[in-house]
Formats: sequence, C-alpha cells, structure tokens
Amino acid sequence: MESIQELRENLQREKLEGRERPWGYRWFQRGPSIFLTWLLVRTPLAPNTITLLSIFSGLIGAYFFLCPNGILKLLALFLFYLHLILDRVDGEVARYKKRFSLKGIYLDELNHYIIPPLFFLSLAWGLKDTTAYSESIILLAGMLAGFSSILLRLTHNLPYGIFLKKYIKHRDIFPLPPFSPTISSIRANHSFLYPILRFLHQFQDFFLTIVFFAITLLMEQYAVKNGFLFPYTSLLLFGYAVYLPCIVLENIAKGVRTIEARMKESISTLETTPYNETQQ
Repeated sequence: MESIQELRENLQREKLEGRERPWGYRWFQRGPSIFLTWLLVRTPLAPNTITLLSIFSGLIGAYFFLCPNGILKLLALFLFYLHLILDRVDGEVARYKKRFSLKGIYLDELNHYIIPPLFFLSLAWGLKDTTAYSESIILLAGMLAGFSSILLRLTHNLPYGIFLKKYIKHRDIFPLPPFSPTISSIRANHSFLYPILRFLHQFQDFFLTIVFFAITLLMEQYAVKNGFLFPYTSLLLFGYAVYLPCIVLENIAKGVRTIEARMKESISTLETTPYNETQQ
C-alpha cells in the first residue's frame, strides 16, 4: 500500500499543479482529504457511493442549520466541511481505483448544484426567528445568496454545454470570426483587472464561506454576545446576498465577452486530446 506522500503525488498532482486555486485549497481541502482517501481505498466503497455520502453530509448539515441552537449550527458547519472533503475524496478514490463513470460526474455536478444553495437557504430559515431583522429580509437574503450560488456554477459550465449541445451540431450556422481573440489575449488585454477579480472571486469558494460563518458563529457563542447588530451571521448573510449576485453579473459579462474564444479553446482541446485521456 502506498504511503500518504505517494498517494498525494499520484492522486492530487494534477489538481494542484499549474492551476490557480482559492486560499486553503491545498492545505485545508486536499490536505486532509488524502488521509480519508488512504482509508477508503482499502474498502470496497465505490466513488459514486462516496459522492452520495458527501451529498448526505450536506443535507444533514442543512437540517442542523434550521435549529436555533448555536452548537448545532457549528455542528452543521462541520458537516458542510465534511461534505467538501468527501467531494475531494470521491475523485481521488476514482483515480486510485481507475473507476471513472459519467454517472459519477453527473452525481458530482448535482452535489455542487444542491448543497451550496441549501447552505444559504437553511441558514436563512434558521435565522428568521432569532434575529431582530425582518423575517422577509432574512429569507430574501438567503434566496438571493442561494440562487446566486447556483448561477455561479451554471455560468461556469454554460459555455461547455453550448459547445456540445449547439455548436458541434450546427457549426455551419455558428461560424467563429477568423480573428476572434483567445482567452489568453483577453486576459492580457485586461491584465490590470485580473489580480483584482481573482482576489474578489476567492470569497465565493465554499470552503471560505464555511470558514467565515464558523468564525462568526464562534464570536456569537463565545466572544461578543448580544452586541450591536447581533446576530452577526445575519450581517454576513446580507453580505453574501450582495456579493454573490455581483460575481454572477461579472461572470455573465465575462461569458458574453469570451464565448467565441471558449468555443475555439474547446475545439483545440478536443482535437489535441487523445481518446483515452478524454475518458478520464
């Protein structure tokens, strides 16, 4: 059996090298996930089963968020974090056991569309009776943040769906301009904005969302109780209800600007990637 270091090298290298990742991804997501992977590859558990466990952990976390008790809310955050770790583990186990499937990808996408919205919706529902703010305002904030978290995933995946569903079938009616810019040239032309946008996009990461709410809940429980504008989780929820829609609008504007470049990039990838690599 390989050591932890060998597993990390074999199963995580492609997820870490040459990619820009949000803060904490390497140390607090892939860091602990490899230890759980080391245990689970010794079991008959299939990667898809681990994905289902990840979804289940998030659903239980959403249920505990409905409770007014602060300790249960902290437990909910731990379950959301476990959901995130299992979401990393299922892919690591799949790569170790060479068990890849389209069903697994489908379940993984469902996971990303279901749990983050439930995080905000269940949080808002659990806060509505314990906060001084209007119940309708709290619920609206939860819906805005939850719906925006779906749109964030959707706007990320939409160009690839368009490529497969529309462009591949109808290249004749969707000609690409011969001199349309590439993704790299677009980034180069807006290089002054890229570091700013990359910093702003950091905070949409689900792990950082969990961290921020954990710190806020701990403050409510053990540091500054019943202070001005209490509970502070309401304020953080309001912040996400403003921040996430703004990131969605930025993603939409960026998508419209780069859609033709994305199509060219997808064609290039399809033409240069060997068949056996596309299956994994």
